[in-house]
Amino acid sequence: MTQLQQNIELPQDIAVLIPTLNNLEMLKRVLAALFDQSLLPKEIVISDSSSNNEIQEFVNSMSAEIQISYVRAGRAYKFDKLLSKIKDFLSWRSSPDSRYFGRAYPYEATNLAINHTSCSWVAFLDAGTIPIQSWLEDYWSFINTEKVDVVFGNTMYLASTKFQKILRACTYGAIGHETAPGTLMSSENFRKDKIIEGVRSGGDVEWKQRLKTKYKYLTPKKKYLVYDYLPTNIASCTPKFFFYQLHSARLDIQNQVKDIYLSLVLIFSVILVPKWNAFVGWENSPLFIPHITKIYLISLSLVFLSSFIFYKGILKKLIHKPFAFKSSQYIFFIALFYIFFRWNAVMAGWVEESVWYIPNITKIFLLSVLALSFGYRGLYFPLKNKIPHTYLFPVNWLYVAFVGLYLDVVKSPGYILGSIFKALNFKTLIKSEYPSNKSEDYS
Repeated sequence: MTQLQQNIELPQDIAVLIPTLNNLEMLKRVLAALFDQSLLPKEIVISDSSSNNEIQEFVNSMSAEIQISYVRAGRAYKFDKLLSKIKDFLSWRSSPDSRYFGRAYPYEATNLAINHTSCSWVAFLDAGTIPIQSWLEDYWSFINTEKVDVVFGNTMYLASTKFQKILRACTYGAIGHETAPGTLMSSENFRKDKIIEGVRSGGDVEWKQRLKTKYKYLTPKKKYLVYDYLPTNIASCTPKFFFYQLHSARLDIQNQVKDIYLSLVLIFSVILVPKWNAFVGWENSPLFIPHITKIYLISLSLVFLSSFIFYKGILKKLIHKPFAFKSSQYIFFIALFYIFFRWNAVMAGWVEESVWYIPNITKIFLLSVLALSFGYRGLYFPLKNKIPHTYLFPVNWLYVAFVGLYLDVVKSPGYILGSIFKALNFKTLIKSEYPSNKSEDYS
């Protein structure tokens, strides 16, 4: 026991909740780390959605000092989530536990696990996140000495293969990240503020944001957990980032990034819409739209105006940082791109002898944007996140930039969809199903 903790009464009832899905070997590593904790939890609750009984049989065969409870959260099979959506749409209700038809997403499995423990405190892990030996002991010390309600995880992402190192450099970097895995809080508070269900990713981000508005919290500077299961190739990485971002689109998170993507959508629409009739073949094409540029600009202006009036009036107290307040930023970027694309036509009238004529201005502008993007993705972002320059130079930064920009494209449908939901305040945004009473705001 450390000097800091000598006068702190250690708890006897911490439960660690672990959602799992067909990952027995990963789970064994997590359990080994928990058995080696300087402060042992009273109980480990494994909430399993595996397609087989491998984990269940392993848990039943174990003999450990710590109580291990097994919960069947669901049973995965091919296309189970799609079939579940169809089942819900057709209103089939064969059992009261129908929401766990097929696999349970990690958040659903974690929420279910809390119903199977009577411990006063809960800590969260997943089957790929390994805590250091002093994790629970130090976190309990933070709860007592810092007088906080919640201590969030601080996770370091590890990489061993060449691709994992490139992926880490363009995403997580070599710094610690605030995470839901590793978090310690009271069972009472978690029962009031569970994680949003129905999405594969992003729910933990929304959950942390929500907790920060209701409880006093702490995120340690020290890295208490490690994750070393990053994708090992581009083929496995692509669908993961694509589908995860699509799930996150429906949540009220990552709003700054969504604003950027919405700006890009508007920019490209301003460039492409006026050229639509030229692309389709003018009046000879059935896709020809008379006065399309005027229609587009008037429609865009009406959207900005109506959203401003609507948000400022009716929804002023309901919407945080509404779309209308970002209008000036969107208009600036749209105008900047439009100026460069129309410079020679408007300023020089396509007269090459004009002092205002700039040869190849569009190509120069686009190449400049591409170069800046490569510099940001390959150098600035990795260095900011503590990736050693000795790794980036002389050529790795190009690989990092390429993979980073590729992943930006892969995630773009989710970001664009999310930006539209946010801008128009679509009711498809998922709200928490677990509202709690207001408490003191410590932020």
